Amino acid sequence: MSKQTLFLFFCFFFFVGAFLISQRKFTGGARGHGKTTIRTKNDRDYWKIASNYKVRGLDLSHHNGKILYDKLDTLDFVFLKATEGGNHIDRDFDTHYKGFQKKKIAMGVYHFFRFDTNGAAQANHFLNRIKGYKFHVPLVVDVEHHKNPKVKRQDVIQRLNDFMQTIKNKTGQKPIIYTNGHGYYDFVEKDFKHHTLWLSSTTNTKRPADMNCTFWQFHINANLKAIKHQADLNVFRGSREEWKRYLKKNKPFTI
Repeated sequence: MSKQTLFLFFCFFFFVGAFLISQRKFTGGARGHGKTTIRTKNDRDYWKIASNYKVRGLDLSHHNGKILYDKLDTLDFVFLKATEGGNHIDRDFDTHYKGFQKKKIAMGVYHFFRFDTNGAAQANHFLNRIKGYKFHVPLVVDVEHHKNPKVKRQDVIQRLNDFMQTIKNKTGQKPIIYTNGHGYYDFVEKDFKHHTLWLSSTTNTKRPADMNCTFWQFHINANLKAIKHQADLNVFRGSREEWKRYLKKNKPFTI
């Protein structure tokens, strides 16, 4: 091989290496040391709006499509959808559960609450689906107008109360409530104010402080390279030491 050919090979590999290094864009903060290897599809720093909080996680369902779990190794927690209404089951729950179980991060699970379905029946459906699974944070119920029919407020509250009571009677737990601003004011503020709140608020950064939420969903359409479709980003609104105490208080449990 001539010297000229060797020189050209050297230049080729040098520039390829330089290009690959330039593509290693990182965003946000990782467990324990303030940086994360969760890479985005467009190099945006989606975590910037919640940069004060270092304990970070995702919530996922089948809508997110294929997930490369080994590329999400710096998360602290994940919430997985298991059920909806009285009979719907998220088809990817098992896949997601097994994928994150191997990664040994804190897992939570949620049920999407249907306004037009018996609350106790929904609770039993939820519990039956997750029977035998281990989780690290209390069970979650998703309460929001989106994808729900218009139902009288008092009927929704009564069904939600039946759901809560059934969960409490069978597990001893008081479920976390996930909701947004409208759901909070319409269903949670007066009747379920003593439940832990997981708030979705992407337009008003002051709202989480006003509502005293424990978890904050601050972004709902992040483009992450490890997830096929857009993902929801969340933080625990406390320090890392407070997170450790939170997990210690809510010891791992199996339904």
